[in-house]
Amino acid sequence: MAHRTAETDGARKTYNHPCTIAQTLDVLGDRWTLLILRDLMAGLHRYNDILESCAGMSPNVLSDRLKRLEADGLVNRNYFKELPPRVEYTLTEKGWSVRPILLELLEWGRKHTPGFSEDKVGREISTDFAVRVVPAFSFHPERADGLNVSMSVEIAESEHCTAWTLAIHDGHIHPQRSRAASTDVHLRTTTHGFFQFIRGEARAEMVGELTGSPEAAARIQACFLSD
Repeated sequence: MAHRTAETDGARKTYNHPCTIAQTLDVLGDRWTLLILRDLMAGLHRYNDILESCAGMSPNVLSDRLKRLEADGLVNRNYFKELPPRVEYTLTEKGWSVRPILLELLEWGRKHTPGFSEDKVGREISTDFAVRVVPAFSFHPERADGLNVSMSVEIAESEHCTAWTLAIHDGHIHPQRSRAASTDVHLRTTTHGFFQFIRGEARAEMVGELTGSPEAAARIQACFLSD
């Protein structure tokens, strides 16, 4: 008989306690769950992409976590009748509401762990991960009220993936790999230039070759600036 661990056992583990923290952990506390939500917020929607991003997670565990997140109302499973058929996972508003928890974890990590730094990009951290995740968690939704704008970013020095799209609508930012067919602005830059733009250290037209409206680029940049 195959050995079953707590991680691969389909039965949900529960603290069985009336404490609100315990009940929250019943939903979010399983290993990998928060990282799956991180990846969905950072523009990964396909099973294999999420599995690749969460190195060390088994396919069975990912299937289990996605089913639980769907059952708990945090994730939608979208089936597309194509050839071949395609399945994508997207966050519900309840799923998006976990974002402040991840932001608090990031803030704690900046103070108490080695954390993320630009010099690690391209060496310890892939450029693809940085270009999707940094905007996703630097974004201020309150500054995007009514905003519907998109930017494609091209970083030629990056290996494998060299283009991304950052689309802002419905009060959320939606990063995705590859350049969309049509965006309001396109920025060709370096990894350092990209970070300068996100941190508000320089305007888009100052960090690389900008195609499209500088005003639209400035509106996008404003959504990332700290107070």
